[in-house]
Amino acid sequence: MSGSSLRKLGCDCLPKINLWDGEAMGEKVPEGKILFQEEEIDPNHVYSDWHLLPDLILEKVFQYLTLSERYSASQVCSNWSRAFDYPRVWYTFELHDTILYKRKFNYCSGWQKLLDHIRVTMFLTKKGMHIQNLIFLPMNNLFNLYEFLNVSLYMHHNCPGTLDNVQTVRFQFACHVTERSEEVVFGTGGQILAMFKQVIGAFSLLKHLELRDLLLDGCDGLHVLDEVCVTCCETLQTLTLVNLTKMANTLLHPGAFINLQTLIISPQNIGEDLLELLGESRLRNLHIVQNKYTENGRALHYKAWKQCRAANPKLRVHLCTEGGTKKEIILQPRAPVKSIVYDSPYAKITPRVMLSIIEKYKQDLEVFAHKQLPRFHMPRSFHDRSDSSLLLLVRLCPYIHTLVVREKVSTATVLLLVHTAKNLQYFYVRRNAMLLKADWPYNPEWTPEYYAWLCRNARSYEAVEREVSQILGYKWQALTDKQFKMIKLNLNKSLYV
Repeated sequence: MSGSSLRKLGCDCLPKINLWDGEAMGEKVPEGKILFQEEEIDPNHVYSDWHLLPDLILEKVFQYLTLSERYSASQVCSNWSRAFDYPRVWYTFELHDTILYKRKFNYCSGWQKLLDHIRVTMFLTKKGMHIQNLIFLPMNNLFNLYEFLNVSLYMHHNCPGTLDNVQTVRFQFACHVTERSEEVVFGTGGQILAMFKQVIGAFSLLKHLELRDLLLDGCDGLHVLDEVCVTCCETLQTLTLVNLTKMANTLLHPGAFINLQTLIISPQNIGEDLLELLGESRLRNLHIVQNKYTENGRALHYKAWKQCRAANPKLRVHLCTEGGTKKEIILQPRAPVKSIVYDSPYAKITPRVMLSIIEKYKQDLEVFAHKQLPRFHMPRSFHDRSDSSLLLLVRLCPYIHTLVVREKVSTATVLLLVHTAKNLQYFYVRRNAMLLKADWPYNPEWTPEYYAWLCRNARSYEAVEREVSQILGYKWQALTDKQFKMIKLNLNKSLYV
């Protein structure tokens, strides 16, 4: 048959080739190589009942999986395939560098991961209506971040229902990338900031907003929350502004949210004017947080704290350090400080700082904690340890109900802390940090029977745990390092009226 006749008859006369068939494509299969081998099914195999899990459990399981893992799990069975489309599974969405991207080759820098606009559009169209928690993890590719914000804003305005139910937004900037050079990598920072302001200003149901480590200039930082104040002045309940600006700039926006319950802010962004606004608000918990990027923080005047305390008597102030910071907490005089938490492996208990804490907050302090495992040398000598400082703290601060100790203390000190504290309810100490010693000298205020009890029960861990359990009223045990790292404190809840 000639070529002209083939063109007249059409392509149906041409031989069909299966793309998955190597022999049809002319591929030679080596001898002894098997392209596909069917799995032999055992007729007596007993299958498990994982496919019969209830929907509520499947939702919980799928929430812990990543986007690719959810797709793989949906291929298991029909029941798990339906769980992939449950709305609760998509309540939380985390954006990072390795999600919704495509690879593109660049002759200068090789393969790059660029945001795939088609995937983002399809994802937001199908699952955007279910998203309630939108989390932006630190990203190295700022161009992908800007493109995602641009697409999200476009889909929100042009596709009804997309991102209408967002109630929580968390954004953390990867500022540690710019530490290795003197160049400022905020080349498109102005565009990213402007786009981000439009995105968060479009969420009318926003209740929780968290911005971390932006380190903006004063002019940019003072206007970040302008759109949010207009849209969410009545809905916002929790606001986190950690290192929003690099220099000391007082922010007045937190005082504009009339239903704000919790405010987490860095010391360089608070001032006397903000305290005056917070005194007239319904704010209940004010967390002043420092990390390794915090600079130029200062202590406010005691008269400002006194006026704020009188105007808002239910306000609770919490001082905290987090991350790898080695700086000391900035103490605020006359502030109603209810908790002091060192969430840093480099923080130490020093007598000078302890005396300042006792002097300023002995009638208010309820929680004193040192979290994370220490990364410094801890002496074993009694005079160089923090035993006497801790005992002085619980003795002069009668309202302490939670104490977390991670430094080396003797077993006798543990017994004295629990016995001396008047309202202690939660006491955590590392077992590896407890020294089997009764190294306290005899105090004239003690009776001989009390000192004998102290020396007798400080000789073994079992005796210490038994006596502490009897004093606290529940079974108490010293924690391992793994258990100590899992401690969670609820600072917003007060145990006193």
